[in-house]
Amino acid sequence: MRKKLIAISAALTFLQVLPASAHVGAISYGNTLVAGQSSRIFLSLGHGCTYKNVKYGTSIFQVDVPATAGKPTPSYVPGYKVTNVASKDLLANGAPKSYRVTWTALAKSKIVPDGTFYDFGLKVRWDANPQVIYFPVTQTCYASDKTPLYLVWDITDGSTKAATADTEYGPAPSVTTVKA
Repeated sequence: MRKKLIAISAALTFLQVLPASAHVGAISYGNTLVAGQSSRIFLSLGHGCTYKNVKYGTSIFQVDVPATAGKPTPSYVPGYKVTNVASKDLLANGAPKSYRVTWTALAKSKIVPDGTFYDFGLKVRWDANPQVIYFPVTQTCYASDKTPLYLVWDITDGSTKAATADTEYGPAPSVTTVKA
């Protein structure tokens, strides 16, 4: 009976499409979210930015990957330069607290237009403890006058932050890892 329950739980995990977290969602596309195992997740960018009632596409997509997801391997995105930088803040064991993965469009023709979506992928290895893992994300768009606009999806406690002239805030996408 226990093996049957584990098999059913694993099957449900593989079929899981995680709920969207505001405008950037975390999707597993059937990849395992079992603590202690490797996986792939995709951060689904849902729209661009609006400035003075005009919509702009996303030129830069940045995610902070916490140590609980290990050192990420970012997906290749045609027309984008990708960087993966370890934080200077270290854990007690000397490992980086997080990694910042940034995809930057190499040309205006490669930006993700408003009104479309794109899934940016990460290969990770989950911490051995089942838990909720947040992925703070920042989208950067540029208005026609080159004004940078930011959509910062970094709230992890259910609170809210007031928007400013150039920045909107929302909840960070997250996943929940399960016990093996």
